[in-house]
Amino acid sequence: MANNSISLVNLDFDSLKASLKTYLKTQTQFADYDFDGSNMSVLLDILTYNTHLNAFYMNMAVSEMFLDSAQLRNSVISRAKELNYIPRSAKSSEAQINVRFPQTGLSVLSIPSGTKFTGKSGNGTFTYTTNQSHVIYPSGGYFTANLNIYEGIYISDAFVVDSSIEAQRFVMTNDNIDTDSMVVLVSENNSQTNTYFNLASNLYGLTSNSTIYFLQATEDTRYEIVFGDGVFGRKPLNNALVYTTYRTCSGSFADGSTNFTLDDNIGAINGLGSFLSPTITVFGKGSSGGASAETIDSIRYNAPRHYQTQDRAVTMSDFKNMVLGNFTEVKTVNVFGGESVVGSVQFGKVFITPVTYSGAPLSDLEKQNIETYLQNKCTLGIKPKVIDPNYLYLLVTSKVKFDSAATIKTLADVQSIVNQAIGIYDTEYLTDFDIEFKLSRLEAAINDSDQSISSNETTIVMRKDVNPDLNTDTYIDINYRNAIVPGSFSSTTFISGGRSYQYTDYNPINNTFLINQLPGGKIVVTNSSKNVYLIDVTLPGYESYSTAGSINYVNGAISLNQITINGFVDSSSIQFFASPANQDIMASGNDLIQIDLANLNITVVPI
Repeated sequence: MANNSISLVNLDFDSLKASLKTYLKTQTQFADYDFDGSNMSVLLDILTYNTHLNAFYMNMAVSEMFLDSAQLRNSVISRAKELNYIPRSAKSSEAQINVRFPQTGLSVLSIPSGTKFTGKSGNGTFTYTTNQSHVIYPSGGYFTANLNIYEGIYISDAFVVDSSIEAQRFVMTNDNIDTDSMVVLVSENNSQTNTYFNLASNLYGLTSNSTIYFLQATEDTRYEIVFGDGVFGRKPLNNALVYTTYRTCSGSFADGSTNFTLDDNIGAINGLGSFLSPTITVFGKGSSGGASAETIDSIRYNAPRHYQTQDRAVTMSDFKNMVLGNFTEVKTVNVFGGESVVGSVQFGKVFITPVTYSGAPLSDLEKQNIETYLQNKCTLGIKPKVIDPNYLYLLVTSKVKFDSAATIKTLADVQSIVNQAIGIYDTEYLTDFDIEFKLSRLEAAINDSDQSISSNETTIVMRKDVNPDLNTDTYIDINYRNAIVPGSFSSTTFISGGRSYQYTDYNPINNTFLINQLPGGKIVVTNSSKNVYLIDVTLPGYESYSTAGSINYVNGAISLNQITINGFVDSSSIQFFASPANQDIMASGNDLIQIDLANLNITVVPI
């Protein structure tokens, strides 16, 4: 029979002790006891400590049994294993380089797998290696080749299969393994039979003779290989030797390496006595794609979604989950079908728009890796295509007032603090799809960045960048997808037909106008206008106007007439500016709102 004097809700020490006192007071045997006396109090403390420790132990033990509440990495990995999810390993930073060797009398040049290069970045010096062999033939007196090199060094582990050991495990001995680089070789019959085993992710199509292995995460961020059981996958013979080779890496710490030199003596490898020194050119902005091992929070989020996709890409959420689960540099992703592309329907295509944590676009190599990975997961007839988002940049101008008597910080200190606060706001609330920028929230972030700041006056200008093909007749469409203020549309200067031009929505029929100087050129304000005009600004002080397109102020859509652009002035593209009609700006479709942190206009005023 339940005793109502015992509380099963509060399990802290004081509540437990009070509950025990209440219970004992209801017993006739202890009716006259002083429960605050020293002897009885000590006994109650012992009982309370024991009860509290048991409650704490049971709470922690039960919590570790569930993916949502587990806190230990080993527990999270164990729960994820039940969903057939392999936590992502560390990833090597990858660079694409072009090497050019002098011919020096050779008819063919061999670059073996594992050839070492040294790369330098802002974080130090790192070792890069090739992951496959290359055979190069001369052309024009040089050996030239494009190579993909990966940060890290190759390490090997060796095991002996012993059937007398029940549930024998083959656990790799190193941390920070890039599992993409793993190679497994099984040597049997006294090394007379050597077989490479391939990684399998499921049981589909496996037989008792399939030379495969499974990979799973284990304790302490390490990985182990599991061979077949003789039904699904071949089981290595007793006393077989298992050799595993893999690359250990530094993750994202090595990203940004641009200065590469060759370490190994390729000349000696090819039978020359001298060292061959190549000319090395780096594609893009240097190495990228490095990442640390998957975090606990990421495993907890991705494991159920991986189970949902069943290792196939069919629905839009499948594509999204597979990109987020396998490419660590991606923060968020937008997916849409080719049938939804307005004006240019492309059936059979799925467009994937990944966004990195830094907000920078992915390199061509990273896009290709995503497309290759997804292509093997798609249904027949579907082609994935990775594209960049349509960036909607926000130019922030803010006048910040602060109490100079309330702080020892200088104007430069306060300005730096405000810049950091805006950067944090951009990371936490923006750089994502289908979100809303709120000016009030940005103003609050600026005010809260330092206790000396009393207020700020902040304005926003939207910017879209267009990079049309040069010397080609082209139409340009700009869509802010937000209402814009009439008279606030303008562009940077560009060259067409040997003359300099800017775009504006100024109506030349109105002889009175106000010119405001904003980023990107002149903004001409007028009460009403539905046309876009070209301003010829070739000669200082001389301006002529011609109709160049149309503008819709309600939805922020601009369509420009056909034009041939020969070049740009002071930029690598045409930048289009417009002031939003509302303080809150929506990101819809494939648009991505991002604050232009490199061009913040912050003025700090002491009061």
